[in-house]
Amino acid sequence: MSQPTINFSYECVEEVPLHRVRGNQLGILLSVIATVITQQWWILILPLAVQLVSRTYGVKYNLFVRLFAPMLPKSRRTEARELLRFNNLLAILFLVVTLAGHYWGLTVLSYIALGMLAAAVIAALSGFCLGCFMYFQYKQFRLRHRRS
Repeated sequence: MSQPTINFSYECVEEVPLHRVRGNQLGILLSVIATVITQQWWILILPLAVQLVSRTYGVKYNLFVRLFAPMLPKSRRTEARELLRFNNLLAILFLVVTLAGHYWGLTVLSYIALGMLAAAVIAALSGFCLGCFMYFQYKQFRLRHRRS
């Protein structure tokens, strides 16, 4: 039985190596930490832009992956692109809510959204993908309602 070959290039594929996923997560987490420490909310525009570019053009153009993935040990484990797109959408939503809340003076909302993003990223870096869990529950929900 042959082992599946893992593509370590940046091409658009169905599976993305875990070290690239972790590179993106690390970039988001560092941006959140920098924002909280400096209280400079504009810093969150960087991860928002990175996530929007990545969502539009793929992992090949993700700045955080380019910067941080080479520093992480190469992984043969992968994550499905479909799940990554869902997690990417969640990150974009949390960042937009955080920035909009801050812009409109809704500080509590900003910190709640930022805290939820930070918790999701920390959990993901620790090995539990909250977005994957949510996506699975959503798919199960849809399946149950199709049957009824």
